[in-house]
Amino acid sequence: MNYFVKENTWLPGLEHGWGNGYVIIPKGHKLHEKHYDNIEVVVHGGLTFSDSAEHLDWPEIPKSLKDGWVVGFDTAHWEDNSINWNKNAVISETKSLRNQLIAIK
Repeated sequence: MNYFVKENTWLPGLEHGWGNGYVIIPKGHKLHEKHYDNIEVVVHGGLTFSDSAEHLDWPEIPKSLKDGWVVGFDTAHWEDNSINWNKNAVISETKSLRNQLIAIK
């Protein structure tokens, strides 16, 4: 499973962490097309996003993975900030999410 992070640039003026973390679940995996509320993982603030990769015009998603399902979390929760949730922390949490998703068979 591929993963990527995106810097949060859409909440100017509000306190938040550096960004969000996403994992692309491949077609054929049992979690493909599952709403984030129906995926049991432990990740900061819980999963807050799920959508088909083909609906997302994000440069981080390779064309070869457009049949995937993207799930992710954000760092825009109460008391999140760019010190506690810097880029390295977001990457680390995203890797943890990826590992948890891989373990679900």
